[in-house]
Amino acid sequence: MIYVGIDVAKDKHDCHIMRDDGEVLVDNFTFENSKTGFEFFDRVVKQNKRRKEEVKVGLEYTGHYSQNILEHLKTQPYAVLPLNPLKVNLFRKSKSLRNTKTDKSDARYIAEVTAETEVEKRRHVLGDIRVLRSLTRYRYRVQKTVQCTKNRYRRVLQLVFPEFEKHFNVNYRSAIELIGRYSSPREVLTANKTSLVKNLDKISYGRYGKRADELIEAASTSIGVSNAGDAYELKRLAKLIAFLEDELVLIEEKLRSILDKLKSPILTIPGIGVNTGATILAEIGNVKNFSNDAKLLAFVGCEPTIYQSGKFVLTRTSMVKKGSKYLRNAIFQATKSAYVTDPVMRAYVDRKRAAGKHFFVALSHGMKKMVRIIFAVLKSGAPYAPPIDTNKNTAPAKTL
Repeated sequence: MIYVGIDVAKDKHDCHIMRDDGEVLVDNFTFENSKTGFEFFDRVVKQNKRRKEEVKVGLEYTGHYSQNILEHLKTQPYAVLPLNPLKVNLFRKSKSLRNTKTDKSDARYIAEVTAETEVEKRRHVLGDIRVLRSLTRYRYRVQKTVQCTKNRYRRVLQLVFPEFEKHFNVNYRSAIELIGRYSSPREVLTANKTSLVKNLDKISYGRYGKRADELIEAASTSIGVSNAGDAYELKRLAKLIAFLEDELVLIEEKLRSILDKLKSPILTIPGIGVNTGATILAEIGNVKNFSNDAKLLAFVGCEPTIYQSGKFVLTRTSMVKKGSKYLRNAIFQATKSAYVTDPVMRAYVDRKRAAGKHFFVALSHGMKKMVRIIFAVLKSGAPYAPPIDTNKNTAPAKTL
């Protein structure tokens, strides 16, 4: 067998090829991140392998940079091993005390890690799951952008028209659209009153039309800084928020249609909705790749850190937090929702709180419980069924 280590980059990839007896076949060569480069890589590997000799290729899984080369490798007769960058980094540090890092040495270390690591048999992930992964991660980024934009929108509003939020809830969509039309006191005061009333009615579906005088009064007594630049920014921020919120609605519709097609029982679990359910399915992939719920917990990053040295054992430890941040965030959101809506989850978290744990520490225990529930439901393919309370007294009542 020969082992190939690929150090992935944006425009090119460095490669090291060695045999299982330690013989270096190609110390280092570089190929472009293109179809021509991939074909060149295949030729070099073919030229250095013996007849019927197997090829095992390892590369760091570094997000979008590694995706295209990874998909190409899967179409070839190679055993492909995506590696955790943290594992490769720790291996490199263990080999040398010198603080040096080059693409050439990284490719060699990856090849050595590949030689020491078994390729796990991974079950196929459906194409719909891959689409879910792209959509849910896009939704996560859009949601983060909405939060940042709203923070900026509220700050600029305080500068331009601080009296506005005393009369309207600035987070409501109708108020955001109103600011998108009239972003400063001057625009309110110079607007035709009939048009103002009409626009208020249209934006708020008939709720704000009667409040035109209230808005005009607030504008006439405003202490806001009359700055055309700030007013323009505020208007564009309001329109951007409206656009992004519409985008979130469209994404959710696409997620719902894919979930309906998959017919997964994950939505039967209390606390899990369309967005969290889609994210959990997308990030887990094929649940059959996990032999037990402990491995899924490790994949999520919900397991506790363990530190022991001699007689000392650290008792107050934090979560490992290694793995997919999208998956961990979705499970956290689902657990918070289940704490509110599900009596079983609420009772479990409250028991941890009664034992003296902080709310979020208790909630982290709830996250681990949620992961175990998700594993059981997805593994069985059956809808969630709440546990039977065995503490209830089921003995027949005595007759007088």
